Amino acid sequence: MARRRKLEKEKGYEFKIPEFDEKAFIRKERRNTKVVFLSFCFAFFIAGVSLFLWSGMSSPYRWPLILLFGVFMSPFLRYLITKLNIDVSDFGKKEWAGTFFTYFLAWLMVFTVLVNPPFYDDAPPHVELALLPRVQEPGGSIIIAAYIVDNAGIKEINLTIIEPGGGVIYPSYLKKGNVYIWNYSNPLNLIGDFKVKLTVEDVNNHITKLERTFSYSKDTIKLIYPRNGTKVNSATPIRFYIDKNVSEKFLPICIVNNETINLTRSGNFYETSPTYKGWIPNSNVSIRVILKVRHCFNQCLNNTVVDSSFYTFSTENDPSIGSEEGPKAEVELPKPKRFSLIPGFDFLLLAVAIVVVMMMRKMYDRD
Repeated sequence: MARRRKLEKEKGYEFKIPEFDEKAFIRKERRNTKVVFLSFCFAFFIAGVSLFLWSGMSSPYRWPLILLFGVFMSPFLRYLITKLNIDVSDFGKKEWAGTFFTYFLAWLMVFTVLVNPPFYDDAPPHVELALLPRVQEPGGSIIIAAYIVDNAGIKEINLTIIEPGGGVIYPSYLKKGNVYIWNYSNPLNLIGDFKVKLTVEDVNNHITKLERTFSYSKDTIKLIYPRNGTKVNSATPIRFYIDKNVSEKFLPICIVNNETINLTRSGNFYETSPTYKGWIPNSNVSIRVILKVRHCFNQCLNNTVVDSSFYTFSTENDPSIGSEEGPKAEVELPKPKRFSLIPGFDFLLLAVAIVVVMMMRKMYDRD
């Protein structure tokens, strides 16, 4: 830098500060303000037109078509600006790109607000219904859980259980956030299929209806081999049939002398072995099978299917019985899910984030 100044002095060069044209600067800033104001006004107008088009479109195609409409309307902004005799003769590609981008983000934010309550609501409540389990042993209970959300508000929730004999039950629910929970204990120990009907209505009279079926069966869990009361040794497999409709995922275990042993899958059955800890040689051993079931929304609900039958086996005087650690669980039960925001607001947050980043970058460039 010092060498450069020395060379400039030697050549007789003198640096002069250019004159500041205040009037031209003010004209340019006023022009830019008008352009930004028109961009926002145009965005509001196109957002209103978009809302009218939105109301007549089917759900799967709405967002893609409306986004294309918003993009294709941007050239008309340039036409409007020139028709209003705003001098944009010095506008290059960079200036026009910035103007179109301002319009598009303003349009997207306004439109996203317009298609959500309190301005607009044509969507029925979002409902996810789970039965835990779907097949239960006599003496067990059924947890009926529903995740219910609506962008306007819920007005009424009705759940009906129709029993195999035609009896109708209207259970009350427990609410935990957006999760509604009903518990049915089947006090009469009925066997067969039960029908569940859930109706949810929002404040704008949009209705969602769901139907599911669960059942009670004595054969949900059943001993296949060997027969109950049989004498067993360390090589005897203990096999059970488990109804696969109990749940999408379940963890089968058996309780032997207060020891929990995981059952392992073997073809169409589940089995355990007298070699695992809990079994005692030369003894009468009782065993009971339990299925752990879980369903997760943004929170998890747990229930069990307990075999209504006990099984007893007499073990031989075999030193290998009860000598090994039980197997690890083959199934991992579900974990809580993350639910997205109300549709549309994710686009709004993205747009706001982009605007903030651009403003910060602009401030940085000025500095």
